Amino acid sequence: MSKKSSNSQELAELLRKHQDEIIPVWAKKIADLPNTHFKQLSLGDLTNWTSKGIATIIETLETNSDQVIERYISDLAIVRLQAGFPIYEVTNGLLLSKEAIIPFIWSFYPAGSSEIIEAVIQLDVCLRKLIGRFEELFSEKMYYQLLEESQKQLVESEALQRTMTALIQGLALDEVLEIVCFEARKLTGAAGSAVLLLEGEDWLEVTISTGDPLPIIDRLPVQDSLAGKAVREGSPLLINEPRSQLQAYQRNPGLEDLIVVPLLVDGKSIGVIDVVNKPKGFVDEDLRIMSLFADQAAIAIENARLRHQAEKLVVIEERQRLARELHDSVTQSLYSVTLFADAARLALSSGNTAEAIGNLTELRNMAREAMLDMRLLIFELHPPILEKEGLVTAIKTRLESVEARSGIETEFMVEGERRLPISIESELYRISQEALNNVTKHAKAQCIKMKLLFNSRTFRMEIWDDGIGFDPNIIKQGSGMGLRGIKERVQKMNGELSIDTSPGQGTTIVVEIDL
Repeated sequence: MSKKSSNSQELAELLRKHQDEIIPVWAKKIADLPNTHFKQLSLGDLTNWTSKGIATIIETLETNSDQVIERYISDLAIVRLQAGFPIYEVTNGLLLSKEAIIPFIWSFYPAGSSEIIEAVIQLDVCLRKLIGRFEELFSEKMYYQLLEESQKQLVESEALQRTMTALIQGLALDEVLEIVCFEARKLTGAAGSAVLLLEGEDWLEVTISTGDPLPIIDRLPVQDSLAGKAVREGSPLLINEPRSQLQAYQRNPGLEDLIVVPLLVDGKSIGVIDVVNKPKGFVDEDLRIMSLFADQAAIAIENARLRHQAEKLVVIEERQRLARELHDSVTQSLYSVTLFADAARLALSSGNTAEAIGNLTELRNMAREAMLDMRLLIFELHPPILEKEGLVTAIKTRLESVEARSGIETEFMVEGERRLPISIESELYRISQEALNNVTKHAKAQCIKMKLLFNSRTFRMEIWDDGIGFDPNIIKQGSGMGLRGIKERVQKMNGELSIDTSPGQGTTIVVEIDL
């Protein structure tokens, strides 16, 4: 059993042991949510819901099967939709399970331990699946319901679905904002749209604006603007007249009419979305549509912001790793160079030429090793622009910048080249990087061959070297030479990994994924 599976099983056992304590705590947290449709349900109904929810989480952790989630979420989506629940209320209710579970994780594992972080990660992955599938099903069922009502509501549903897709697909914040503004204009027939996000407590920053007229300032005060009023009161504004009020919005003197809707997450405003200048003015139906749309847009925007923050943490961790490697490898190599240089000087001064030559030989070897380590670290600090150039160019640049300059013969072949989703290309690039680092630093290879095969439904990457190979038992143990990281990345993409090696026979690594 892999470490990841073991951690999931352990968390499942912990939740099963304490589920009778978690269920009422979760139900009470949902009951305490202000101004939601949950107020219509009894504590007994909520307890029944959370009981099924915790059972689903436990079984998902134990089996890693999406079928368990499918059964629970399918019923949940239908019931809540029929009861008139907005998607964000149910999402918030599901997220509260984490608040109910976290204290038991903290009490079970040693304070500040990596086990706590791993358990929280496992829980987050499970909840992401749960919420992601709920949002998919909820959006789908909402789509068909609105389809039966009118063509206009069909357009509304499509916009909501595209916005939720931005959340589910994990798009970057600027991409999510562009989708939100585009769909807002399309829904209402407005000429322009903008998203203003809170900057501290006193200012709203114009984060994105599309259409016409564009904002003439970068930010608005919360206290002295109509946008700020929507934030302060937590309710939307529709203004067609008079001009004095439009001018008070401070967005642009060319405004003729507008709707401003607060973006609410957990009942707290993160900013506003507006639509402006609709021919013949806005109507109440536009306000209803924008209020509904803003609920979904707020979730998508907040999710993208949190993901961006998480990516920043990953960057910091990567920098810390590089700093450790710099200290552990390059610094020690340079220190050894100094020692051998001093030894050679002393040998020469005493007339011991043979010893001096030996020390100078070791000095040269250590300097070459330090140069190789520095080249690897510099390349990792300044990687190719993967998103712009793509996987093929990124790997080709790596081979030319590191392996070829280290004196290793390289051969790179590509069949059916095309771009893949950036998330997949990023994982594949990191896998190739880890494998090439192993060859360059440990394999003592003279030649490396890489082949990328792009088919309509699959991708295959082969990495071969003529180095010293290693004991295949290392693969079974799942550790050593970065193999754990490679295996985890392949598993993350639901791919297949094969490694063919033995001492003195070189190594072949093959990664294959379904697209």
